[in-house]
Amino acid sequence: MKNILLPTDFSKNAEKALDLALALARKFDAALHIIHTYHVTSHAGHLANVSRVIKEDREKEMQEFIESIKANLTTEVEVTGRCRKGYPVEVIEAEANKVSADLIIMGTLGASNLGKKLMGSTASNLIKNTKFPVLAVPKDTHYSDLNNVVVAIDALTMTVMDTLNPMIDIAQQSKLDIDLVHVSSQQLHTDIDPTIKEYLNKLAINHSYTKIQSDDLLNSILDFAHEKGNSILCLVSRQRNWFENLFHSSISQQIALKSDLPLLVLQEEDSAS
Repeated sequence: MKNILLPTDFSKNAEKALDLALALARKFDAALHIIHTYHVTSHAGHLANVSRVIKEDREKEMQEFIESIKANLTTEVEVTGRCRKGYPVEVIEAEANKVSADLIIMGTLGASNLGKKLMGSTASNLIKNTKFPVLAVPKDTHYSDLNNVVVAIDALTMTVMDTLNPMIDIAQQSKLDIDLVHVSSQQLHTDIDPTIKEYLNKLAINHSYTKIQSDDLLNSILDFAHEKGNSILCLVSRQRNWFENLFHSSISQQIALKSDLPLLVLQEEDSAS
């Protein structure tokens, strides 16, 4: 992992995402690229002047933000920042391409945000539309407290094992346990693609595997992750509408309201791409 992208709105909700991004940047000796997006409404009077003033204000705020980060660093980390006008998802995706981001880290509001408030937000829209791994970090997350990465695996074949590499890298560098979990329904017993465990074994990655029989998919996953304690929950998005479908059922909305876990979403690319 060489480049981490951190979109920020300079709010306190983004502070824990910054802490985690800096910690991972140190672990990987990676560069941290910070992006702030802003939008000027078309009905604003004297649009050119308004846009210029906003641009200057945001760039000044970014400069002060970067200086504050560097002043508090105990070890050297390459930190850069840019402000860009436009729609957040489009700007963030373009910036991720520009810096060859290996991971995008974003702050969220925490419990009650992963479902109700994350849906429709920049974080969820980015997750649904980006090709990059995204780590959504609730405001109450403490990097030093993290112990596990709980990887929820469905019964589908994983066509590109490299999809798991960002999760593996984070777990190894942060000395986190990897716990694979699969929830099989009571009526239809399923299991994970065996090549996933073979892949981890080949890389000599320590991991555990738990199979749960339940018709309550997300509650089972979240309960398992909470039982492990201080976990990152990792999900693999196999298609662009997967995340949206997962979190828009009434049951999953209720489940998401309970969650205060950092959420790592990995985007599986078509093996032919």
